Amino acid sequence: MIEINSVLKKLSDGADDVIGREYELRPQVIAQLIECVSKRTKENGYVIIGAVNKNNGYSLNGIDMGIDIERLVKLAIQQICPQIQVEYLIQFMGGKKICIIQAKKYVTDEKQLSNEIKVVNRETVFKDLFNACIKLQKNSTFINVLEDQRNDFIRDILETGGYQIKDQTRQGKSASGILSGEVDILLHDKGRPISIIEALNLNGLKETYLDEHIDKVYKYDTLGNAFNFLVSYVKVKDFGRFWEKYVAHIRNYKYPYELVCVDDNITKEYDYADIRYISTIHNRNGKRTILDHICLKIIE
Repeated sequence: MIEINSVLKKLSDGADDVIGREYELRPQVIAQLIECVSKRTKENGYVIIGAVNKNNGYSLNGIDMGIDIERLVKLAIQQICPQIQVEYLIQFMGGKKICIIQAKKYVTDEKQLSNEIKVVNRETVFKDLFNACIKLQKNSTFINVLEDQRNDFIRDILETGGYQIKDQTRQGKSASGILSGEVDILLHDKGRPISIIEALNLNGLKETYLDEHIDKVYKYDTLGNAFNFLVSYVKVKDFGRFWEKYVAHIRNYKYPYELVCVDDNITKEYDYADIRYISTIHNRNGKRTILDHICLKIIE
């Protein structure tokens, strides 16, 4: 039996085994989210469609009354591993329809489980994030959208790929240095921060705006992660010229921590003209930390 208030409380608390989606109607993605929470939970995990975590609470967005969400959920259940036990509930709250899907913990043999554990290191995260950027770039849906919509797409791909993610999490200091700021995407391991992904839309090299986002990474990263990411969604005619100016700027920028060197040798298997990457390596209190920059051209 699904206890609605208990589930919404977990959503408000940002529990790792509860995923809220404002609007998700693709059975394949719903199936991936169900499998994700079932492997992450200690007992029961939940996928909620029509509600999201917001400001240490939750926001009810609701599902359009004309959408047969039950049919979509049933299609999703057909696609998941048969060992996962699932039940769902469609509920009206404040005149808005939401769907709560409960998935019991997925138990498998130790050998198989060891193969499913996500190994989180810089190279693995970089490759998965880069591949997510490739998928976003070729999807025409994201040509003229807000930064948050692009971030949601990236987050969904990483999350269904096995990463533990918190997005728009209040952490560290804001740009003003007074209140907590909002992290675009935070990768973590059972609450322990691993890496921050900060993203921005650019229609040219707006240095002040770019600098603000670089500084945000370090204001949000209060612990000193081994690696973080800055992803720029770029809409320009001459991407090659943009990239030259971008690289020149980050080479000369005055970072909060000493710039040791600049490196573009992450992996040569990702050598594309319209998605570029480079790393700035820093000395943070005697420890080597890395900020990986990824710029992808949004093609109109």
